[in-house]
Amino acid sequence: MSGDSVLLLRMYRTALAIVFALLVSLGSGCGGAGKTPQAHRGVLDLSTVQWPISTIIPLDGQWEFYWKQLLSPDDFHRVSPPAPSAHISLPDPWNNLFIQGENIGPRGYATYRLVVVLPGKGERELALKLADICSAYRLWANGKLIAEGGRIGKDAAGEIPNQSFRQPRLRVTGDYVELVLQVSNYHYYQAGVVNPIQIGPVEKVEAARFRQLGGVLFCAGSLLIMGIYHIAIFAFRRRDAAPLYFGVYCLCWVGNILTSNANGWVAGLFTGGLPDASIYVIDTLCFVITVAVCYSFLRTLYPEEFNRYISYGAWCLALIYLVMGFVLPAITVSSGLPAYYIYSILLIAYSLFRLGAALGNDREGAFFIFIGIMVLGGAGINDMLLDMGAIHSVYLGHMGLFVLILFQAMALSLRFSRAFSWVEQLSDELAEKNLTLEEGLAERNRLERKIIQISEDERRSLSHHLHDGLCQQLTGARLLFSVLGKNLAGAKGVKPDMQRLSSLLEESVNQAYDLSRGLWPVEHDPHGVSPSLEELVRRLGESNGIDIQFRQERGCAKCTNTDVTQMYRIAQEAVTNAVKHARAQKITVTLDCADRTTISLAVEDNGIGRAKASMGKSGLGMGIMSYRAGIIGGNLTVTDAVGGGTLVSCTAVCEQHAEVISNGF
Repeated sequence: MSGDSVLLLRMYRTALAIVFALLVSLGSGCGGAGKTPQAHRGVLDLSTVQWPISTIIPLDGQWEFYWKQLLSPDDFHRVSPPAPSAHISLPDPWNNLFIQGENIGPRGYATYRLVVVLPGKGERELALKLADICSAYRLWANGKLIAEGGRIGKDAAGEIPNQSFRQPRLRVTGDYVELVLQVSNYHYYQAGVVNPIQIGPVEKVEAARFRQLGGVLFCAGSLLIMGIYHIAIFAFRRRDAAPLYFGVYCLCWVGNILTSNANGWVAGLFTGGLPDASIYVIDTLCFVITVAVCYSFLRTLYPEEFNRYISYGAWCLALIYLVMGFVLPAITVSSGLPAYYIYSILLIAYSLFRLGAALGNDREGAFFIFIGIMVLGGAGINDMLLDMGAIHSVYLGHMGLFVLILFQAMALSLRFSRAFSWVEQLSDELAEKNLTLEEGLAERNRLERKIIQISEDERRSLSHHLHDGLCQQLTGARLLFSVLGKNLAGAKGVKPDMQRLSSLLEESVNQAYDLSRGLWPVEHDPHGVSPSLEELVRRLGESNGIDIQFRQERGCAKCTNTDVTQMYRIAQEAVTNAVKHARAQKITVTLDCADRTTISLAVEDNGIGRAKASMGKSGLGMGIMSYRAGIIGGNLTVTDAVGGGTLVSCTAVCEQHAEVISNGF
């Protein structure tokens, strides 16, 4: 089994173990529900609970409900106390409550009342936990006002909403607590007590709040880091938009978590005087945006499975809600949330169906994304149904987000792992190909040098044959004709012909010698290339009438470096170019190998310069010089000479040298 397969199997096992642990945790958490006492017709009997109370107890059950009445504690201690309009089970909004056969709806005001019977008598200090009471409220305990949020009003103009989190303390000396709660709602589609009111020891209630704050801030901080991290990934690799969508998704959830009623409006701890309506708008809009962003994230990962038109529809719907959030009252916006919840639930179901298709098509990371979206989708559906009042549960959004981030990180790790494996594989293949290429280039260079060597050997052989054969024969013929001319000096009409023939033979001898020297410049020189260069300079200067000077600094008595032949050819080409194209009047050829480690050749002229010279039209001479310099590993440069003209220089490493001459030759 390959390393990639082993890694994938381990990640699958880890994912399944996490899901199993979450299911066990949720099952055990749900199993404890229903064990606490429930209020009945306005009375909650806790006399059987062991005292001191060791846990926080929700004040759930039937509270007395007085519709369209704002009653104070004194009103319930009159001779004829008011009769309740109904008994309402908390936590539950009064939206769907029927009084005298009529649905009262979300707008209005009312009074709640509950008597909590405590175990035994004695002085004790307790605390209440109040959250998500829409929209404004006042709470009395045993006739004392202990908490209020916003300003209660009998219409929208008179009400100031404030769904702030409260933990009021109360000192109890008797065996019961009478709670009277006034509530008005003209700003939200859910009215009344949406989340449980809880009672317990002060230290327990405060510890629970600290745990909640710690969890919320930890989750928000983690999401903030993840959001910035993924956006940074996109900034460095913009071809893949998936990290951008996931980063924006995380940041939107940060805003939602900090402003959500499920978390006690943590943002209020940092914003201070931020209006309650503004917090609600931020909460709602962040949630609306996450739906469209999440679908775009999935579609970017698996474009063949997810329909792009649904993505367009999600963004259009999100844009509509964004505009509504800024221009319409909060109650209008919140009234449209159930419809958006239903749309979101359908989109979650569709996304899971398409992720199943991606999983069947063996898309990269589809298993982990499927598990993450499944858990988050389940938690999101639970929270949306809970927010609509369709079920009684607890908010699970944090757990779902944690699972999604964890499994998305697994998918990202799998992608990086495979990318690294591919990079390593490609690097190995590239290294192997580079080695093969280097070997091929080395073999090519060897063959090129061999070809040049064979060519030069042929030149030398031909030069020797010309010098020792044809040249000698021509010289002998010229001498023979000279003798024959002397013997026939008296013959009439012969002398002019003999002189012409002798001159022709002498010219042929000179051309044969020149051809022999041109084919192999170092034919009989025991000191190497320098005398041949000097001879080349002398002959070219005499034949073209140009002042050509030769300078040398040598470090070896005898040169054994075979690369000097290429130096000679470069000098020959450079001097020829200077004579033919540069219109030079003076040329200087310098050879320097005094340090015995490098060979430096310089050919400088005072001609018209590179820009005006016609040698650049074909470039053949420059190409030949560059090729020869490359053969010996030399560095050829052609620059403008100081004062005008052209400077051709070539420097190569000399690894072969003999004894150092002592006479400065």
